[in-house]
Amino acid sequence: MATLDTVIHSMLTRSRAKLIMASAISGTVSAYLHAKKRVVIEDGGPQISNPLIVGLNPNVQSMQYYDTVSVDQTNEFTTVNYYMSRVVGSLIISDQEEDENQGRAQIFKILTGKIKALDESISRQFATYHTSVGTGSDPNGLGNLIPADPTTGVVGGINLAQESQWRSSSYDFAGGLNPENIEEAFDDIIELDLNRNSDGQKSPKPTVIFAGRNIYRMHKAAARDKQQIQLDASGTGKKLVNLGIVGTTHNGIPLLFDEKLGANTAYFVNEEYLTLHVLRGVNMKIKKLIAPWNMDATGRRVVWEGQLCSWRQYRTHAYLTN
Repeated sequence: MATLDTVIHSMLTRSRAKLIMASAISGTVSAYLHAKKRVVIEDGGPQISNPLIVGLNPNVQSMQYYDTVSVDQTNEFTTVNYYMSRVVGSLIISDQEEDENQGRAQIFKILTGKIKALDESISRQFATYHTSVGTGSDPNGLGNLIPADPTTGVVGGINLAQESQWRSSSYDFAGGLNPENIEEAFDDIIELDLNRNSDGQKSPKPTVIFAGRNIYRMHKAAARDKQQIQLDASGTGKKLVNLGIVGTTHNGIPLLFDEKLGANTAYFVNEEYLTLHVLRGVNMKIKKLIAPWNMDATGRRVVWEGQLCSWRQYRTHAYLTN
């Protein structure tokens, strides 16, 4: 058993880089953030926090001569907090499996299969995490960071119902999008809504669009006969193509297909304010698995800890559904 334990540890240690890569390029969202270096290594602590300007100063007004000047209490700042999520995967081999696969070649064969299954499971799970609504102890996904209804729920510890300056945008076209109008709709969202505040103050435009099957196909149909910058010719587009990411562009902005998204949904994201945080030393950390006394087995556990975080919401990110 000691020899088997050593073999498991050795094989998993050699496979650790592959397991890290499995989570990093698990899906379109994660692969994009890694390609654009939007990954932050955290030194420690159970949460990630940043001060945030969410309110306005009510004491700006016109006046003349001896008018009373407002000196109301201001509340421009709050703190956005995200708690770390911990993801674990276990590789277990029972005494019976060991007995039935005696010999170095057989043990190596069965462990290779188990590591391959672990690799595939990590890839699929992380792809789901980054696009879904993170619930319970799951990491955040686009679904809860950029909600369909931005007036309800909590993002980063801030209640959306109470703080309008922390709401992302949302668009429901109710089936009205088609190849004839989708490009204009995208332009309206990017250039008119997310690019400027109501008072004309400049806001950061989206830098990437993640789209489900129907939205992606509809946009491709609209742009099929028009001159268009191909994904592999735009910025880090070639790197994304090499990672197996399917995509095109909209006015130079990467439009990327993600099979995990709802077919009729898309997310407009500014990558400057969306980061993946990983706890230092806990990126597929390998731990010894101690089986309970009522189980004849040995193995190892791999552990990842981190969180997907948004640091600006208002007229910065948007959800679209058709």
